[in-house]
Amino acid sequence: MSLLSAIQTSAGALRTFSQALSADQQNVANSATPGYAAVRALILPLGSGSHGGSDRVVLSSTGDLGSDSQVRDSQTRSGASVATTSQLAQINQLFDITGASGILAALQGFSTAFSNASVTPNDPTLRGIALSSAAAVSTAFNSVAASLDAQQKQIDSETASTVAQINSLGRKISSFNAQTQSNSQFDPAVDSQLRSSLDDLSTLVPINVSNNANGTVAVLVGGRLPLVEGDQAFAISVNASAPEGSQLSSSGGGASPVPVSGQLGALVGVRNQTIASIIGGNGKTGSLNVLAKGFAARVNTLLTSGVTPSGSVGTPLYIYDQANDANVARTLGVDPSVSNDRLALASAGAGGLSNGVANQLAQLAGSSQPLDQIGGLSPQGFFSAIASGIGQEYADATQQSSTDQSSVTAAVANRKAASGVSLDQEAVNITSLQRAYEAAAKIVSVLDQLTNDEVNLIK
Repeated sequence: MSLLSAIQTSAGALRTFSQALSADQQNVANSATPGYAAVRALILPLGSGSHGGSDRVVLSSTGDLGSDSQVRDSQTRSGASVATTSQLAQINQLFDITGASGILAALQGFSTAFSNASVTPNDPTLRGIALSSAAAVSTAFNSVAASLDAQQKQIDSETASTVAQINSLGRKISSFNAQTQSNSQFDPAVDSQLRSSLDDLSTLVPINVSNNANGTVAVLVGGRLPLVEGDQAFAISVNASAPEGSQLSSSGGGASPVPVSGQLGALVGVRNQTIASIIGGNGKTGSLNVLAKGFAARVNTLLTSGVTPSGSVGTPLYIYDQANDANVARTLGVDPSVSNDRLALASAGAGGLSNGVANQLAQLAGSSQPLDQIGGLSPQGFFSAIASGIGQEYADATQQSSTDQSSVTAAVANRKAASGVSLDQEAVNITSLQRAYEAAAKIVSVLDQLTNDEVNLIK
């Protein structure tokens, strides 16, 4: 081998050691980056493989498919429970079981007002207070219904935003696939960004990731709907009002999955299950509407059975949407034509009492009489059942969120142990490579001196 050839070989060794050092330095720099998988630099020595003319470095990732899958599955569950907890917290606030505010406070105020009116049923001031308490009940129902409607709109907005994030990440992943296809060897930077994007995506929606032979990945949403294949991204769309199991679709086709998890699934689930079960929608009447109609209809029945101070037959007090049972809480109100002197608080017929109806109305909210009850419960008991159901659902979601976050922490720790950066190992690698680099540099220096000496001899 000539001196020039030896210099070239040694210079190639310097480049090789420099590339390997760069990979280890990148590992150190990203040691705290979540989800980063350490890069390993394998040095193929002179004469190996098809590159026999020089040393070369082959870079590879230590990423582990099993630990990646565990992290992403746990993040999907956590994304669902966190989103569910956040939404249920807002709903839970609407159902105060202390009686300090809201529907229960209004029902209790109704009972107190009509109880007071029953003492002196012809007192116009007390009758006016009773009429106002009835209006307060309808206002309380209207307020809760409006809040649930507003939350549903907020969920629809968040759902649209989540879908946009999913599709954006899908496009990013397809671009990383395109870069991988065009690169001649493994690119640590692209791999790091790809892994980060897949982790972010798994929080939003459950994904299945498969690695292709050319280094690219394919991504399915919910196990069935294509999101990414090679350098092509497909758009995911959601129709939250569609029947369950057909709410999610992909421009790439595929069968619609059963309801999915993740943040997206949680938003759609709270909208179509929890909120619809209370305020109605998707074929459900809604428990709040059942309560509103049951209470209002019974009040109207009692008042129309009584007589006014002038002896006239009583008239209904409450008005609401009679054609749509899923719209009662929104539309419930007091008939503006009913003044306090038209409240029929006296019971009619022989032996009727001047406060007979007033007494029944005062007891209505907590009554155990079958005719006064709604689904076997008093109006207050029915409200408490709704509130306790929401409260339990919120408590369960909160507990699940804590459990899921612990699972994420454990899965991330396991992945870091399997494929993360060990600073001790990197220190050993860097020290070894630095020594090799210095040795190669010394050889280049010696060869350079020998070359100068040879040139001087020729002169």
